[in-house]
Amino acid sequence: MTRYFEVIGRDGPARRGRLLLERTINTPALISNDRIVSAGSLWSFGSVEEALEAADGTIDKDKLFIPPHVSVPLHVEPPVDLPQIETNGPCGLVVHPFFLDEPYPADVYIMGAAGSLRNPRELLKAVLEVKEKTPPDSALYAPALATPANLALLVYLGVDLVDSTRVVVDGYLRRYHTHDGSWNIEDLRELPCRCQYCRAMEKEDRPDLQMISDHNHLKLEEEIRLVREMIRRGCLREYVERVVRVTPEETATLRLLDQEGRYLERRTPIFRKSVMYSNTAESLHRVEVTRYAKRVLDRYRAPESEVLLLLPCSARKPYSKSRSHRLFAGALGSWRKRIHEVILTSPLAVVPRELEEVYPAAHYDVPVTGRWDLEERDWLLRCLDAYLERSSYKKIIAHIDGELREAVEEHGIDAVYTGGGTNGEALSRLTKAVKKAAIDASVLDHKKLRVRAVTDYFFGSQSGDLLLAGEVRIKGREVQNGDKKTLATLTPNGTIALTIEGARRLEPMGAHIVEIGEFLPRGDVLSPGVVDADEEIRPGDDVIVRGEKAFGVGRARMSGWEMVRSTRGVAVELRKVEKV
Repeated sequence: MTRYFEVIGRDGPARRGRLLLERTINTPALISNDRIVSAGSLWSFGSVEEALEAADGTIDKDKLFIPPHVSVPLHVEPPVDLPQIETNGPCGLVVHPFFLDEPYPADVYIMGAAGSLRNPRELLKAVLEVKEKTPPDSALYAPALATPANLALLVYLGVDLVDSTRVVVDGYLRRYHTHDGSWNIEDLRELPCRCQYCRAMEKEDRPDLQMISDHNHLKLEEEIRLVREMIRRGCLREYVERVVRVTPEETATLRLLDQEGRYLERRTPIFRKSVMYSNTAESLHRVEVTRYAKRVLDRYRAPESEVLLLLPCSARKPYSKSRSHRLFAGALGSWRKRIHEVILTSPLAVVPRELEEVYPAAHYDVPVTGRWDLEERDWLLRCLDAYLERSSYKKIIAHIDGELREAVEEHGIDAVYTGGGTNGEALSRLTKAVKKAAIDASVLDHKKLRVRAVTDYFFGSQSGDLLLAGEVRIKGREVQNGDKKTLATLTPNGTIALTIEGARRLEPMGAHIVEIGEFLPRGDVLSPGVVDADEEIRPGDDVIVRGEKAFGVGRARMSGWEMVRSTRGVAVELRKVEKV
């Protein structure tokens, strides 16, 4: 049971939290030796009994207590299992990532021999092993591993606490660290930093080793502050994509991490307030992109429309507010009611018009060059093929140009290609093509299609039909029943917010249900009150809260599996609750 650590914010596997010592440590953070009381290695005692007896005298409830541990190299299995020591304060436990069973409860888990982790595959495997086998509301401490250059990546992997051991030791070995890597200080003709230590060293013929270490420590402190701010802003991933370019090993670690789809997806919020910048090749594989594409292909149902119009994306989001898409809409005129629109873009590939406000479709930006590399083309075409296989369009119009048209046309998509563009001639071609194709097509109810699509996207296939069953009407962003009671509201950030009435309709789906104990919540639902929760719930999801005495709706603050396994923290921000 975690008593002294609490997660308060998430950005993928990275978290902001509080370690409640004598003075609270806001994580991710550097932890210094004066905040720790360690009983030391078992090998420094004559026996296990002696070690356990000595540990009783070292417990300090105001500091992180680390009981005796077995020190072994990275790939050596500890020969002894030490029993749990009961403490009345914050407790840390040294674990060995490659030989880890379910460890006993602790507030902080310390990775044994972490300083030996250099190989990208080993580093990733070690972190994931520990994270999967320890409680989600505990902290992970990776000692002797952090540098200013790799800190952001470590935090993005899921590390909460680091120390300055490595950079301080490197200082005495004349290794000079910055955000952009490390050098032997004698190889630098100028010191790139202007901190007080570097200014002092510039005046010396031979740099003082203590000053090098102090500089390194300062750079690590600066980096941890910047990383915390990136998590607050929800843009740590973009930052990591930039800084891993420092070494091939760090870039490889990020690429390997992106292959761990389950680990990332279970820990990544359903939406963020910040813009998602897709500036690197790694952006194509980030979990927000792959999750969006998967949900479009698995949950979204294309309307029974005879005519599909493929359009290019726009710089302004959502696309409908851009100049180009307003011109497209004007060219379509009343024929727009008879066709279905899909936007082709990188990195999201296929964006149905109904889902253009759903994160990240309305919250991303890419470098616009008109060029599509081979990986982008392959991703787009695979998603487009999968989308068309699940639809029943009889005619396709593609108002696209340049390399996008080249990629789609060469792939063999049977369509009428109108050349793209927004000038008068281009729009005239679009109008003629649509008028000819849609002359006998049925009129679509785009408002209901949008509500159905968004509901299916978040709650699963067929959920939109349940919400829209019977007499309903769409008034602005509200979905109302025949009695004009609101069932749900489409929010500006692209999500859907249920009312109690709407939740009653979706409850039979069994999706996004949070089961609570026999109590009526008076505020937010804390994780100790959660009995069970849908594993598919992600931070930011709208959820249905039910128990023997309560039925309500709210917004998830953590994933469903975290709600069940955590003993601290807000699980659901309640919006409305009724007594059963």
